[in-house]
Amino acid sequence: MTIRSLALRSGATSAEDHRVILGALLGSAEGEALDRRSGLFHDRGTADLSGSDMTATIAPFVVAVRGASATHQGTYLVASTEAVEVELEDGPAEGDRVDLVGVVIRDDTYDDSGETEAEVRVVDPDSDETYLPLFEITVPQGATAGEGGIDWPREPGAALAQNIADRRDYTSVAGGVVRVPDTASRNRMEEVTDGTLAYVTSSRDLYVREGDAWVTVAGPEHEIRRPRIVSGLVLNVSADELVEDPNGGDYYRGSAAVTFKPGTFEETPAVLITGVSSVPGNLREMTSILRSKDGFTIRFARNTRTSFTVSWMAVERTEETIDMGPPEAAAAE
Repeated sequence: MTIRSLALRSGATSAEDHRVILGALLGSAEGEALDRRSGLFHDRGTADLSGSDMTATIAPFVVAVRGASATHQGTYLVASTEAVEVELEDGPAEGDRVDLVGVVIRDDTYDDSGETEAEVRVVDPDSDETYLPLFEITVPQGATAGEGGIDWPREPGAALAQNIADRRDYTSVAGGVVRVPDTASRNRMEEVTDGTLAYVTSSRDLYVREGDAWVTVAGPEHEIRRPRIVSGLVLNVSADELVEDPNGGDYYRGSAAVTFKPGTFEETPAVLITGVSSVPGNLREMTSILRSKDGFTIRFARNTRTSFTVSWMAVERTEETIDMGPPEAAAAE
């Protein structure tokens, strides 16, 4: 059927219709128009791992799993309302074994498996077609429950040992923000289309996907990347130091100190200054000296002792601002 719709009294709605149409409410994946992003809907503790001996325990979760057996199979929505235990086989007699634990969908209509169920277990790559990876676990040679089993996290959410790799991927509703626990989880996201938004809960940063990169648009990292800029005016500045010129061009020098509020800059900023004089030609020169993260000194020369105003701006030095100029300019400063 080309056109499918839910809740029409005049027609029957199949399970496939439900999956295809409900999947339209999920975020898109790179591929065909109907392809949806598989993944977990992240919240605190989503599918966290713990365990003992040879048994893995997966905390509750809600997940979307895109059917991989047929073009219009649609997306399966699965909720695990209680922690699920997955028993792993003993370690091999020789060498280590890698088990992939995930959410597996078996649907005989599409995969000829003879089964119709969703479960959390070790994935069988030879027969399982529709599944979402959760964790990759290296089972050491000879590992058994009686020999201590596997090195599991002490509790759900604790750091994973080197023998366990996190393979959880995340998704969201269409147009929504994909919430992920950390940057590593964001980087694991597959089939990400341009414009996808991802919020990293551990750092409180919001990113947008642009090509092959994640670019911050809000949050602490975004604020760090934006250079801090402060500016001000120094009023009623006058030059009192007479400089005698043998050629008859006597003039006056003066200075004024500017102090930043404590903590404004972590390093010495770039300083730009402009003298505001109502009489053209009276202001001979203007520069800044003794620059530091705490402030700077304005040094100037005028033909007269008439007071005037100095406008200044201090710009934080970041990688972006440093890279803008040619090398010789930075060396000259």
